[in-house]
Amino acid sequence: MTTLEKIQNLKENECIADLLLNEVRANECRTCGKCVFGYEGITQLEMTLNDITEKKGRSSDLSLMEELCGLMKTQSLCGTGEEIADAVLAAIETYRGDFEEHIGKKGCKAGICRKFMTYHILADRCTGCGDCMDECEEDAVLGKKRFVHVIDQDECTQCGACMSVCEEDAVVKAGAVKPKCPRKPIPCRR
Repeated sequence: MTTLEKIQNLKENECIADLLLNEVRANECRTCGKCVFGYEGITQLEMTLNDITEKKGRSSDLSLMEELCGLMKTQSLCGTGEEIADAVLAAIETYRGDFEEHIGKKGCKAGICRKFMTYHILADRCTGCGDCMDECEEDAVLGKKRFVHVIDQDECTQCGACMSVCEEDAVVKAGAVKPKCPRKPIPCRR
């Protein structure tokens, strides 16, 4: 399946920015080096898409990619550079709102981009056992025994270690819609 076909058949649980990043990383132009616009173009696309998927996207990124792809289409020495440029332009045209959500609202509606995900501890499930606190290397989980623990989002690195050790399934991963959780540790009701 070509990149353009993958873009046209994108499912709701897939992220266009992530899909494009993976396609760009797998593109032959990355290792070719025969033409500047293919090699450098693909390198710049990869860096820009990587920034977008890692919450570092800027408002100028879409116009930069459109301009770069326009040059790649006319200056690449082979069809591979032209193909990926066409695919990126089609993706921007079709899914501009998704890109703008990544860049402006810092959100990934598909829940694929790891940097956009946050972990939360549900108060009605937490028993205050402390396993998540012990597992967190960043000390991002706040609380004490028999208190509902809270994850400090500024300290959390989204590694998922807390989620993997919680036997109560109290730790959940959330995308754009966040669960209602206490802001500070409170006594457990269980």
